[in-house]
Amino acid sequence: MHPATLLVAAQALLQGAEAGKPGKPFECCTRLSSALPNRVFLAGSSSYLDLNSHRWSNTTILSPSCIVTPETAQEVSLVVRTLTKGSGCSFAVKSGGHNSNPRFNNIDNGVTVDLKRLNTARLSADKSYVTLGAGTNMGQAYAAVANTGYAFPGGICDGVGVGGIATGGGQSFFMPKVGWVVDNVLKYEVVIASGQVVTASKNIRPDLYKALKGGATNFGIVTKVDIAAFPHDGFWGGQLIVPATKLTNTQVLERVSNFTALNNEHVDAAIMIMGLYGHDGHRIVDIGLASTDNTSNPEVLAPFFDVGPKILNTVGHKSLVNFVHEVTQPMPDGLRVQTATLTVKNDLETLKRIQGITDSIYEQIKGQVPNLDWMFSYNPQPKVLTTHAATRGGNSLGLEGADHDSILWWLVPRWTDAASDAIVHAAVKSWVDQVQQVANELGTADPFIYNNHAAYFQKPMCGYGTETLKFLRAVSKKYDPHQVFQKLVPGGHKVSTKC
Repeated sequence: MHPATLLVAAQALLQGAEAGKPGKPFECCTRLSSALPNRVFLAGSSSYLDLNSHRWSNTTILSPSCIVTPETAQEVSLVVRTLTKGSGCSFAVKSGGHNSNPRFNNIDNGVTVDLKRLNTARLSADKSYVTLGAGTNMGQAYAAVANTGYAFPGGICDGVGVGGIATGGGQSFFMPKVGWVVDNVLKYEVVIASGQVVTASKNIRPDLYKALKGGATNFGIVTKVDIAAFPHDGFWGGQLIVPATKLTNTQVLERVSNFTALNNEHVDAAIMIMGLYGHDGHRIVDIGLASTDNTSNPEVLAPFFDVGPKILNTVGHKSLVNFVHEVTQPMPDGLRVQTATLTVKNDLETLKRIQGITDSIYEQIKGQVPNLDWMFSYNPQPKVLTTHAATRGGNSLGLEGADHDSILWWLVPRWTDAASDAIVHAAVKSWVDQVQQVANELGTADPFIYNNHAAYFQKPMCGYGTETLKFLRAVSKKYDPHQVFQKLVPGGHKVSTKC
């Protein structure tokens, strides 16, 4: 027996067994260690601790029985085939780990499949696309195209993983011009439930291809993607940081609402707004803005410069990799995070009411949660976004034919003490309920719930619409007839969820 296998068996004796299934998680780790002896790390080992403790959100630090780090699609295939033998082993899949929902990229008493070794990042010889491994983070991906004169749409934070953003939707500053990240994926390499490594593209398994573009982890483990690239010589943009007062909050909301309508024509401009009520008492609004064609001072962005006074102004010409690194800084690793999201029609009264709800809930809990940073974001979703999907076979976000501009709100509080989890989670749930009620009252509710920002208690797949969900379920049953990714993978938003 391989030494690693003996060690797994010893760990099983020391650590006990999964309730109701004696020794099952450790039997799974034993099998994996035999199949991939240099890729499996057991609870308590230094490599395990390093892999399991360095995460964007500490809410995802759980207790897997072991962590496996495959390096190729063939090794991922071996992992899947090993974990699905017999009655199967519960497992989680981690790309970049930029989802704070517990069990969405980690697991207790099961196996965590960490894709960090799948970190290919290269521009094609003809510069028409980039090839990215699913475990590559966006900082690595953007660095791969630095100084080439080309770019591609990807995540807004350095640490975001390719696997999540290329299957959940994917926001970027290029959205108005080219759509969601999934609208720009040319090809997926994916390991399906049988362990087979397959390709999905517009012409090869087009049903799986479309389903993956918004369907997240319901169909297999994506190991590599090709994303369309385009000529790009840098940004003109940066951050305008102003105090978050009642006046400045209103001013920014007014400008965001006006900009969203104009964004349908001015597709080379983009904004991302983040509010932060810090644990140190400071309250700011961070206006991230960009002219993605590198034009200085475009008129459509000028109104945001009237909001003040300025605490910081970093606007200027800069590279994609430096721009994304800059806007990542307000989102450090290692805190506890819970996110939730809702989408509403672009209506100023609705936006003001949501801001009021956001402020009110913060005031109710700020004294109860030590080191609480109350963060929120609201970003344009102009109708033009929905026009890009058809170019490459459509997507599965359920947004086809949108007849209105929308605003995507994201609540993302962070804190340090697990003892405060229940308070924050209840506050987030209250925020969702109150915002939904206001949107319903004003007739401005939009069913779309962005999968990558949704809370564990939300049902984004239901927001895609009845026909889209029916399609996703059919594709799931075709490529995963035994429903491995519905039953053995407890994390993630499922197409099998009852709406």
